[in-house]
Amino acid sequence: MAFLVSAFLQLFDLAYFMAKGSVAYARKKGVKVGENCRIYIKNWGSEPFLVSIGDHVTVTSGVKFITHDGSTCLVKDAQGKRYQRFAPIQVGSHVFIGVNSIIMPGVTIGSNVVIGAGSVVTKDIPDNAVSIGIPAKVVSSFADYQAKIQSTCASDSDLVGITDYRERVERAMAIQAAKSSH
Repeated sequence: MAFLVSAFLQLFDLAYFMAKGSVAYARKKGVKVGENCRIYIKNWGSEPFLVSIGDHVTVTSGVKFITHDGSTCLVKDAQGKRYQRFAPIQVGSHVFIGVNSIIMPGVTIGSNVVIGAGSVVTKDIPDNAVSIGIPAKVVSSFADYQAKIQSTCASDSDLVGITDYRERVERAMAIQAAKSSH
């Protein structure tokens, strides 16, 4: 019977996710999500109510928010009972979290931040930073990142009117090549 209930709940969750979208699903699970966010994950772990996300945040595929420390089960008190550690995760506004990144318990990520793909964020990241690696470290200011993107990439303004996706990608790459040859 427990298996049937579990299967039904998973099916209901999937239907809700598909019908309402990822942001509504995250909110249903208890995540505090701001406005104009793009979320590409469905799994919010065991304490989604401990995750808070600001406005204009992109959470890409494979990102994991870890709000507890399961290793505390190895430490017991005088009665043989395990210890527990839980900690919230806060993400500011205007943040991009790259593919397969892991955000650990108790971390605060500031605003105007890029977290590079595959990073493991173990400590707070300040506002206006680009952070990458395992463990994630600040490698650039957001202003320097912004200047680099503006000088090396195509803007959507450069691609106005091109509706075919492949054509848009090829035009963007041509613009990138032209900018990098200067």
